[in-house]
Amino acid sequence: MTDVDQLLTNAVSLKRQGKFEEAKQCYIDILEDNPHDLMSYVGLGKIAHLLNEQGLAIKCYLSAAHLQIAPVKRAIEENSLPLPLKLQYDQIPANVLKQLPHESAFIILIDANTPRHLAHSLIDLSEDLLAEKPGIKMYSEIYRAHILGDGSYQSTLTKWQTTQDHQIEMDEKFYLLEGRDFLIKYLNWGQLDSMDVLSLYFR
Repeated sequence: MTDVDQLLTNAVSLKRQGKFEEAKQCYIDILEDNPHDLMSYVGLGKIAHLLNEQGLAIKCYLSAAHLQIAPVKRAIEENSLPLPLKLQYDQIPANVLKQLPHESAFIILIDANTPRHLAHSLIDLSEDLLAEKPGIKMYSEIYRAHILGDGSYQSTLTKWQTTQDHQIEMDEKFYLLEGRDFLIKYLNWGQLDSMDVLSLYFR
């Protein structure tokens, strides 16, 4: 097991124990050595969410999306998209592609992961939005239990008398749309040739 693998394992274990600051430091240590590690930004974003650090979570998810989209932009320009992605790209209507800030943005239409996490941090960590939409509180608690991964997810669903299918439906109909809209507005689309996400989103 490499040092990075050990840090990732430690981070997940510490998160499940509720030791969020220690888990946060594991991800920071990884990113100090490899500031282009996409999944570490996602992991750090989850820890930031659990710490109610909305600003950090948003920066992490913007960075993760940037690192995911940048190589897709290059592949489109070089006509070298991997076949599975090309098949998905070709299925998107031309009028939809034209509405995107760049063709590479189709990734956020087919991959729900980062937009979903981003939206939960945008919405669930906003006291004003929760006050305006009290019905969201149940989904914020369910999401928190899900990313915590300490075994409390199912009991949280039971507490709110809902199901995983209902949660997924809410993500698809509400959270995903908000996350994608935020990425379209605030990702540095003009800087996709740069992988220096620390400078682009953290400074």
